[in-house]
Amino acid sequence: MLLRFTKMHGFGNDLMVLDLISQYAYIQPQQMRAWSERRTGVGFERLALIEVPQHPDVDFSCRVFDTSGTEVDWLASDLWCVARLVADQRLISKAQMRIELRHAVIDVEVHANGSVSVPLVAAPILAKTIALPHSYTQPSAWLRTTDVSVVSLHGLHAVLAVADLAQAPLVELAEYITQKLPTCDPALITALQVQDMQTLSLRTWQHGRGDIKHFHHGVCAAALYAIEQGWVDSQVQIQSSEGGIECRFHRVAQQAWITGLAARIYEGQIRI
Repeated sequence: MLLRFTKMHGFGNDLMVLDLISQYAYIQPQQMRAWSERRTGVGFERLALIEVPQHPDVDFSCRVFDTSGTEVDWLASDLWCVARLVADQRLISKAQMRIELRHAVIDVEVHANGSVSVPLVAAPILAKTIALPHSYTQPSAWLRTTDVSVVSLHGLHAVLAVADLAQAPLVELAEYITQKLPTCDPALITALQVQDMQTLSLRTWQHGRGDIKHFHHGVCAAALYAIEQGWVDSQVQIQSSEGGIECRFHRVAQQAWITGLAARIYEGQIRI
């Protein structure tokens, strides 16, 4: 049997997406692991399955898996890809879609330009602050604040406001955060620089891994924390460290949305 799939890309994450509404297959973890191999398989970071929903008031169901074949929690970038594909293939012929996910049912909106708005189902909470040692703060031309904010949003995220991303010593800072946050191993720190009231630049470094260029919950934590601090407006665009606009946040009262683009890379078939 040949199974159709689509490779998609959203904010640094590449997905293999399977439409299991117009075609049927039972996917096993060993198949996912084989397909994730970039030399011998399709190659992906995450796999999304679009399936028939279990409840009548839901348009479709979506499950997300990692390269080991383990089901994982969804990211906004996953839903940008999935909703864009559903709209392009006209599986659902409306702009607003209700999606059944792991631990949640949410409504997303596909816009005319192909971007997708996804609501954030949790608000960021400041868990603690970590004071930087004197050796980092003097001289402090690259710093905006002298404390690292540890924000809780689907886990703990270290966020640091800087005046100059290029000068921020993220390698040393990530190692320092690892010592202070033993529960976050390996520690990940997101540095944010305010370009203007509508634009943030972000760079993330993970101890032992290096620069993180794909979408992760720390992006949401950093952006929403900057909005709460009044450093930027309630509508803000996020730039990657390379300078390209990656996504946009919009907050009204206690509700926040993140809007981003997804691209279809190619379509193919795989034998199962």
